[in-house]
Amino acid sequence: FKVAVRDVWLGWSSAQRYARLCLVANNSRFLVLDRVPNLASRVLGLSLRRLSQDMQVLHGHPILLCETFVDRSRFAGTCYRAANWRSLGFTRGYSRLPGGRPRWVPNGQPKEVCVFNLSGAAPERLSGESLEEGTQTLRTEPPPAATLRSFWDFFDEVVDFRKPRGQCYGLACYLTNAVAVRMAGHCGVSAFAEFACLVDDEQKEAIGAFQSPSLECWTVPTESTFRYIFSNLEPDALDEALRNWAHHVGDGGPVAMDGKDVRGASRRIEDQRLMTVAAVEHHCGIVLGQTQAPEKSNEITAVRNLSRQLDLSGRTVTLDALRNQRETERILGDECRADHVMTAVKENQPTMHDDLKTIDWSESGRRHETLEKGHGRIESQRCTAVDLGNPEWNGTCDLYGRRQAVRIERHTVTPKTGDVAEETSYAPTSLDPQKAGVERLVELVRGHWHIEAMHYVRDFTYDEDRCRVHTGHTPCNLACLSNIAIAIIRLDTRFHYVPQANRYFANREQEALDAILKPLAT
Repeated sequence: FKVAVRDVWLGWSSAQRYARLCLVANNSRFLVLDRVPNLASRVLGLSLRRLSQDMQVLHGHPILLCETFVDRSRFAGTCYRAANWRSLGFTRGYSRLPGGRPRWVPNGQPKEVCVFNLSGAAPERLSGESLEEGTQTLRTEPPPAATLRSFWDFFDEVVDFRKPRGQCYGLACYLTNAVAVRMAGHCGVSAFAEFACLVDDEQKEAIGAFQSPSLECWTVPTESTFRYIFSNLEPDALDEALRNWAHHVGDGGPVAMDGKDVRGASRRIEDQRLMTVAAVEHHCGIVLGQTQAPEKSNEITAVRNLSRQLDLSGRTVTLDALRNQRETERILGDECRADHVMTAVKENQPTMHDDLKTIDWSESGRRHETLEKGHGRIESQRCTAVDLGNPEWNGTCDLYGRRQAVRIERHTVTPKTGDVAEETSYAPTSLDPQKAGVERLVELVRGHWHIEAMHYVRDFTYDEDRCRVHTGHTPCNLACLSNIAIAIIRLDTRFHYVPQANRYFANREQEALDAILKPLAT
C-alpha cells in the first residue's frame, strides 16, 4: 500500500493514494522455468494489452499503472526489462508480521520496484487534482482517526451507578482491567485485583487509576471494590457497551441466537435458574449482545427482547427449533426487518416435524451433497430444498413468513469404534429461493453452531459452570466480560483459538491492555 520510491515518482498525496490505488495493479508472481526465447516478455506483453479492458468490464474502472517487485538476490528481472518495464529503485527491506495490528521488521532483502505505464501519462493522471470521466471509482477517504473507537471509549460511556463523592476510579478503569484479566485466561474476581497490582505506573495511568498525593504513586482498586462494582452494576449497562462496540466493528453477516444456563450460579440460587441469551456473528464469532432471561420467564422472551435491542435489519438470524414461535418470527420479520432460519427441527417440535415429514421431497430438483471428515468422524449430508411459497402449502409448517424449507439427512461413521448414526432434520426459513439456494441454507444451518463454540469456550476455557460466584449481578457481568474477551481475541488474526491467546496475554499485560485501549484499526 505504501511504496516510497513509487509514491515519490508519482507525486500523489496520501489521500490520492488511498482513493486511486485501485487504478494500480500489482504483479505478485511471474516465473518461467524453461528457457524459451522471448516467451516471458511475450506473455507479459499479451497480458498487459488486455489488462485494463478486462478490469473495466469486471470492476468498472481501468488500470493506469502496473508494478512488481524483484528480489535481485535471486532473480535478475530480465523479462521485465525486455517487456519495457521501468525500474524506480529499491524498497527499504521490511516485512509485515502476521496479525491484526500492523508490525514491521527489517528482513535484509530490499526488492527492486519496476513499473509499466499503461496509459502513457499515468503519473500525471494519478496525481492530478481530479480524475477524468471513466476512471472514477467508488473508493472514498479512510475514516478519520476520531471515528476509530476503542473498547475503552464504550466503557467510558457506561453510566456510573455510584454517587460522585469519594470516587477514585471510574467504571472504565474497573472494566478495562477485568477484560484484560479475562483475555489472559484468569477466572474469578480475585484475579482482577491481583492483575491490577502487576501493571506498571504507565499502564495504571492509561486505564484511569488514581494517583495518591500522600503515597506519591498510582494506586489500583482492591478486591472488595471489584466485588462491589460487579455485584451492583446492572448487566444491561455492560451489555449495551458490548452491543455498541459490536455494531462498530461487526461485518453485518448472519447472526446465531441461543440461550445458556450459567450453571455455577444457578446451583447456588434457590428456586431460580440464571439463563442468558446471546447473539453471535457467524463469520467472525464475535458476540453482538447478551441479555438475561426475565424472572419467571424463559429464553423465548429473552430472544425477543434481544432481537429488539440489536440492529438486525437486512441480516439473517438462525435459531434452534425450541424458538420456533410465530410471535418470534413476527418480531424478527416485521419489527427487526430480518430473515430467519429455524435449524434442527426434529421430534422436539412434533406438529411442525410431522408437517415437514409429509412433504414429497423426492420431486424437488434442488439438491446438494457434502462429505466431510473431522473430529474422528466421517459425515455425509444429503440436502433437499422445497419452495413453500405456493398456495398448495398453506397450513404446512405454520410459521410466520416462512418461504421454503430444507431437509438435511446425515450419515455419520466413527471409524475408530465402527459406530454408525443416521439423522434427519428440517430447517424452515423466511428466505425465498432467489435469496438463498440449498447450498446457502446448508451453510446457514452449519454456521449456527458458532454460538455453541462460544458456549464451549465459556464452559471449559473460563470454567463458567464451576464458578461459584452468585451474589447480585456478578454472574451475568462475568459472563459478559468473557464474551467481550472472546470477541476481541477472535478479531485478532494472530490466534487460532482462545486458549492460545490466553497463554500469550498471560505474560504480556501491556498488550492485553492495548487491545482494549487502542482502536482495532491502529
